[in-house]
Amino acid sequence: MSTAPFMTLVSPVLPVDRREFTLAVPSLLNPNNANPLLDGEWLQMDSTGKGIRGADGSGTHEAIVPSWQVFAEKGRYDTQAIGKCPVLFIGGYEAECKICDLTGADIGDPLVVQDVTFQSLTRRGLKVLGVGSGEHLIFGYVTKVFTDRLRYWCPNAPSWKHV
Repeated sequence: MSTAPFMTLVSPVLPVDRREFTLAVPSLLNPNNANPLLDGEWLQMDSTGKGIRGADGSGTHEAIVPSWQVFAEKGRYDTQAIGKCPVLFIGGYEAECKICDLTGADIGDPLVVQDVTFQSLTRRGLKVLGVGSGEHLIFGYVTKVFTDRLRYWCPNAPSWKHV
């Protein structure tokens, strides 16, 4: 079983702006939740402007709206008290994360945000863009592949790619 941290910044944190999202389901910040938020997961905003995991559990749906990476360890009391979660909001960064699907990953591959299985639970993480046609929202690019995690570059904003 992996232990925290599940996400580590490789690049300096100073040029990256953080923002706190109020969560639609604040109980996800409780470490005793059946599937709590972990550092390195991806959140999107719902129609009310609150952060949600966005996973539908099917494992097949890529994010088609901007998403941001959680930048707080599981169980932090400050996040639980205010019901908000810090995310990496503006600025490009390079990071390593265990919440990903390593299948077929190679240096330079584009990454999408999708349901991935981590610690036997469905979470929102990075996955290599699969074969298929249509538009895909690219969140980053693989810079190194490890046995248990990916190192990747996330540009300032996601971009659309037509396959």
